[in-house]
Amino acid sequence: MSLSRLSSPQIASRVVVVARGAATGHATPTSSDSDVGYFQKIAYRFKGIPLPSETEAPKSMFDACNKEWSAPEYLPAVPKDFKEHPDRDLTNYPYPARPMYPPKSRLFMMPNSWFTPFQKVTGTSGPYLFFGGLFAFLVNKELWVFEEQGHMTVGWIIFYLLVSRTVGYKIDAGLYKDYQDRVGFFKGLINEDLKDAVEFRKTSARQTESFAALKESLPVSLKETMQLQLEATYRKNVQTVTSEIKRRIDYLKETEESKSRFERDQLLKLINTSVEKQVSQKDFQEKFLQNAIQQLKSIAV
Repeated sequence: MSLSRLSSPQIASRVVVVARGAATGHATPTSSDSDVGYFQKIAYRFKGIPLPSETEAPKSMFDACNKEWSAPEYLPAVPKDFKEHPDRDLTNYPYPARPMYPPKSRLFMMPNSWFTPFQKVTGTSGPYLFFGGLFAFLVNKELWVFEEQGHMTVGWIIFYLLVSRTVGYKIDAGLYKDYQDRVGFFKGLINEDLKDAVEFRKTSARQTESFAALKESLPVSLKETMQLQLEATYRKNVQTVTSEIKRRIDYLKETEESKSRFERDQLLKLINTSVEKQVSQKDFQEKFLQNAIQQLKSIAV
């Protein structure tokens, strides 16, 4: 209250308005903003002009109107010596070049190449008169029938011009950004492959260095390895010969034992048969009995 009494009425009113706006949490226009009319504010919004109380210009959807987009960098060109096949004829059949920008046009949509030949002969106004007269002739003679739906062509042309001049800049910028993202993705893949190739090259270089370091001692190590292999082969052969000789000796021993056992069995069988034959004879029994009686008598005496 003291500040409002000491200050001028305009300053006091501004202080009170700002205080109320801060207390309520909503932006309240100042006295300078109130001087601007409603339709003038709308015009400021469309043009992107800030109001007296605004510190930054508002963002308008028409900021990109009538702007020509230009890429920050050109598209990568195909190398001159690139061939997808050795038989490709680049002289008569070169690779088609992708234009970075559309060709120059007149009247927003007509190619400039249509006007240049006439302009060299008739001057600047000649192409316009020629195409205008040609259009009037075609319509007048009904070679181009301009029916009741023909006015839609004019509407579509106007719609195309409005879209191209209002959001064409943003569409081109968005498409270029998507293209750069896609190119960046493929570059990332290429970098990954190159990274693997570089790592493989470094590993190969280290292996080459290790092989070079072993080059001097390699013959000695090979000689020692060969000697060890020969020694192992010799020991294996000796063991094989030993086992084979032992197997043959065991076979001969078993054969001799079987032969001796067979001879003994046959001899015992023959002896038993002869004894039994002798014992079974009568005179042998009598002789044996008489002999036994004589021995008993001699024992008794």
